[in-house]
Amino acid sequence: MTRADGAAPEDRAPTAALPALTAQLGQNKYLAAGSGTVPAHAVLTVEGHGLAGLTTHASSAEVVVIDCSGSMSWPSTKIAAARKAAAAAIGVLRDGTRFALVEGTDKARVVYPATGRMAVAGPDTRADAARTAHTLVAAGGTAIASWLACARDLLTADGQDHPIRHALLLTDGRNEHDRPDELERVLADCAGKFTCDARGIGDQWAATELREIAGRLHGIADAVEHDSGLEAEFRRMMRKAMDKSLPGIRIRVRLRVGSELGFFKQVFPTELDLTQEGVRTGERTWEFPTGAWGDESRDYHLCVTADPAGDPMGEDMQLASVALVAEGAGDHPAETVVSVPRPVPLLVHWTDDPVLSTRIDPRVARYSGYADLGRAVNAGCEAFEAGHLGTAEEEWGRAVRLAHELGDEKMLRRLRRLVEVEDAAEGRVRLRDEITAGDLNSAWVVSNHSTQTRRPGAPPRAARPPHEPG
Repeated sequence: MTRADGAAPEDRAPTAALPALTAQLGQNKYLAAGSGTVPAHAVLTVEGHGLAGLTTHASSAEVVVIDCSGSMSWPSTKIAAARKAAAAAIGVLRDGTRFALVEGTDKARVVYPATGRMAVAGPDTRADAARTAHTLVAAGGTAIASWLACARDLLTADGQDHPIRHALLLTDGRNEHDRPDELERVLADCAGKFTCDARGIGDQWAATELREIAGRLHGIADAVEHDSGLEAEFRRMMRKAMDKSLPGIRIRVRLRVGSELGFFKQVFPTELDLTQEGVRTGERTWEFPTGAWGDESRDYHLCVTADPAGDPMGEDMQLASVALVAEGAGDHPAETVVSVPRPVPLLVHWTDDPVLSTRIDPRVARYSGYADLGRAVNAGCEAFEAGHLGTAEEEWGRAVRLAHELGDEKMLRRLRRLVEVEDAAEGRVRLRDEITAGDLNSAWVVSNHSTQTRRPGAPPRAARPPHEPG
């Protein structure tokens, strides 16, 4: 059964002591019977409850990569902030975590530990590494692919199995000193081996490049808006990484005969198309890896095709089921440390009533609105770089309107650095006379970010039909 708003009943965290995962599916099950094969859309919300308190924390490994190219010395606040940020991140490491600090220039160099391998976090090693971080010097080029390759080697060749592997990357530049195709090659090799959060500082980094790195490595990219805020940001990111205690969750989608997979995307906290990462484990079954989890919430947009042939009118029929598969750590099977919900159904109910079939589930509508917002921001940035200022103003005006409808204050704040907003609700804006590369990057890099509504049954702010798979 579904609720009145079309969402499957929520599997709430049980009262037992086990930490738990919950899953909730939001959809409008009513589809038009006379339309032939049509797409069915749903948003899956997965949440972790009590995972940070797991007594059997999975083994973790962390690499902090700091851009130490010559440009980091101008202004000097950049390298000073980077030193403090690296030390702050190291200070948050949980005892027993394997870690390393990497200096990134036209090559990668492990500056801590001196062995060039991985240290084990404890009071002494954290203090030693923090002292090393404060000695970082800005001199050299920028070869981000080499830095990522170094992080990969450290995280995968340490001689021990670390189910949770993560890197923090800071840069103020572009991947200029590697071969043209090297970054793509390295990213392809790193994908699935570790996750990476990336931050850009200053004006000269490339938003699209940083977002590609974070996207391929299932992390989040963002801009450092003020050098003075970098220390707190690195501390926050490392705390979030340390909260990860479940090595992984796979989302299993099992389709009925006659239905096909359209796409499967993460849509919160960032948009990330996972369709091609799905592993076919049966004739009608796919599993999508989602990486390590802590106490957090993520949303996923699932689209499958629905064919009315052979289905009765006016009855709930199951198109697919969605299940969570938790991955254990070492000798601790997942089912012994975390409670997993029952599979949730994706339903179809064929109807001739256009009022029912034209409804859009609020969460599906919200993330469709975010897809439109991202396209508008990207189109405006591309137009501005090409010198098409009228198009940039038009697209950013559309982005302002959508961000206003979605209540996304962070995006509105970034867009206001590009345009003067005369009427946010109407999207009426004027291009600013002076726009820096940093202003452009700060909006561009978060064009795939989203915010999550905490009231699934609330009316949508941006009720636009979702784009169909192409």
